[in-house]
Amino acid sequence: MKTKEPLTYLLGQTMKLVRHKLMAKFKENNLELTLEQFVVLLYIHENSASTQQDLANHFLRDKSIVTRQINTLIDLGYVMRTQDDEDKRKKNLQLTKAGIEMLELLKAKSVEVSTELLDGISQEELTNFEHVISKIQHNTGFKECLSCC
Repeated sequence: MKTKEPLTYLLGQTMKLVRHKLMAKFKENNLELTLEQFVVLLYIHENSASTQQDLANHFLRDKSIVTRQINTLIDLGYVMRTQDDEDKRKKNLQLTKAGIEMLELLKAKSVEVSTELLDGISQEELTNFEHVISKIQHNTGFKECLSCC
């Protein structure tokens, strides 16, 4: 099957527009975090006892990039490193109370944007879209779905 434009172009342009809309929503609500920081907070919240290496592996990023992102989130007071109970060399990442509160605000704004973007789309169309996206993700050969970063 062939599209008018390459699939990578279509998905890239769409993601660029979605990212722009989400960032505008964050900014209008004085939430000064990036999409990448939002996704990192979400990952840490959903994966207790995760490490910086876990994040790097999940997002297919260099550990030094992840370390800089985590350091920024620590400086903002949203993330903390804690020593692992079993392996004292290992530092687990956890959200602080402020981090959990910020994540809840970001998720609420993300839901608002999703609702706006899905306006006029039927449940059947949405189900078909999710099915196609799932197949594309499967066809990449990666074991897990990557987030939007």
